[in-house]
Amino acid sequence: MQDDDPVKIGPFVVQGRLGRGAMGAVYLAKSPGGRLVAVKVVRGALGGDDRFRARFAREIEAARKVSGAFTAAVVDADPLGERPWLATEYLPGPTLQQAVEAHGPLAAGGLRYVAAGLAEALLAIHRCGVVHRDLKPSNIVLTDNGPRVIDFGIARALEDVSLTATGLVIGTPGYLSPEQITGAAVGPASDMFSFGAVVVYAATGHGPFGSGPVAALAHRVVHEEPRIPVLVDGLDTIVHRCLTRNPEARPTPQDVLQQLEPVSTTTMPAAGTLIAPPPPAAPPPLPPTLLDRPPVEPVPIHHPPVSQPVIVEPPPVGGTTFVTTRARPAVIAAIATVVALSAGEASSAQATANEPIAAWFSLIVCPAAWWIAITRGRLALRRRVRLQLTAEGLTITRGSRTGNVPWAAIARLRIAGDLRRPWLVIWFHAPPGDLPVSRRRHHGAHRIYPVGHELSSSRRARLYAELRAALTWYAARLHDLSP
Repeated sequence: MQDDDPVKIGPFVVQGRLGRGAMGAVYLAKSPGGRLVAVKVVRGALGGDDRFRARFAREIEAARKVSGAFTAAVVDADPLGERPWLATEYLPGPTLQQAVEAHGPLAAGGLRYVAAGLAEALLAIHRCGVVHRDLKPSNIVLTDNGPRVIDFGIARALEDVSLTATGLVIGTPGYLSPEQITGAAVGPASDMFSFGAVVVYAATGHGPFGSGPVAALAHRVVHEEPRIPVLVDGLDTIVHRCLTRNPEARPTPQDVLQQLEPVSTTTMPAAGTLIAPPPPAAPPPLPPTLLDRPPVEPVPIHHPPVSQPVIVEPPPVGGTTFVTTRARPAVIAAIATVVALSAGEASSAQATANEPIAAWFSLIVCPAAWWIAITRGRLALRRRVRLQLTAEGLTITRGSRTGNVPWAAIARLRIAGDLRRPWLVIWFHAPPGDLPVSRRRHHGAHRIYPVGHELSSSRRARLYAELRAALTWYAARLHDLSP
């Protein structure tokens, strides 16, 4: 860290700097619960630009739309702060650029695995109505659960106007599509052009248009043909189609996935094996399966302690824990009851004193206060629910009853229901037996955890985002992000 680096950003304690770019710096930080997050902080000069703040706010919204198994989930953000910042899930793995620079081009199996995983990520991103607009090797993180796309710094919703309308080109030369350079309309096909350029980089260590000044690269993209080597499994044919100048002739992510046969499990990193990065100054090692090389010893980082599997009480220690509270609704119910009683007495007194307007006002306040008291009181009387997520599975404690469920017993899980009263619901491979869950069902799924029912809307939204991030971290293959 340097002298001008912050010690704390929002609720997160800074551990070190991960990098610096045109928009600002990215820091490794810890949440109050001990989880690692990546926090992007905007440069001071940009923070004073209202147009940039608006663009940064759109970045946050775009990132929230696509947070899931293929991106870094948004944990928290403050676009209105003195220096706006965005905190996302920390992905302990090397970027594609770091991996290629440290170890050279990917082997055949690793190249195919990255290409298929990246196409799957773009498919999910485009389904959310978002175009990334800056897909490049440094914005792709290689994890043991496939490549993840990060930094939606210039991502825009499809219905937004183009940033290039004023002649301003934003992005990385060599990976920009021709329409981004010329100022034409930009859509999902633009990301597919960048996809083709990224695949060439992963296979050769350089982009399809070489290197050089920005103007030279822009001219090559618009006027010259790309240099594409012979690639395995027909990837060169796919890349040729991606790098055509006509956006309508480019394939979609679905087309790419259909042309590539299902990725063999032998080319995928072993489940739970994660090569953690060394200190930010040095490039972290690449998962060995992407290089077809002997395994290397993982470099440890300071994660919160992870528990061993626990089947019976007490619940395991570590992991990520979410707990409902009865204190807040109880306090609100008590205050509302006092207000209702006071309004009732005032109404009687004002009616006796022949003050009809004041009496009618009290009659309106009284039922509203009783309604709040009853609804909050019901929440206060609910049994306390504790949900804990670990690498092995999840533990539910409802009142005095506790149950443990391994991830292998779960078919699918998601956060569903009314946005004001969302629930974590789970579909099991087999009936859960005596698991302490709600008696009410959600389309055949079991209701496991009430997400922020007793909280304010802003705190419920934050808890919702944190739970999604935790589910993506511990159960990415099971987590259903569809609305």
